[in-house]
Amino acid sequence: MILIASVILSALVALLGRDRKIGYGWSFVLCLFLSPIIGLIIILFSKKKEIEFVEVGSSIKQ
Repeated sequence: MILIASVILSALVALLGRDRKIGYGWSFVLCLFLSPIIGLIIILFSKKKEIEFVEVGSSIKQ
């Protein structure tokens, strides 16, 4: 029962790593093997992914 709860908690914390350079997979592995709390700290210290903004409508011919 505790193992299932740990995996679920690790998966939930790893969701925060989706938008970071560390990614979901590495976040989940770190949370699972270290602990969700240590994994959360590592995730929060990792850098966010760079997002490029594209101007909408700039390529539409009039």
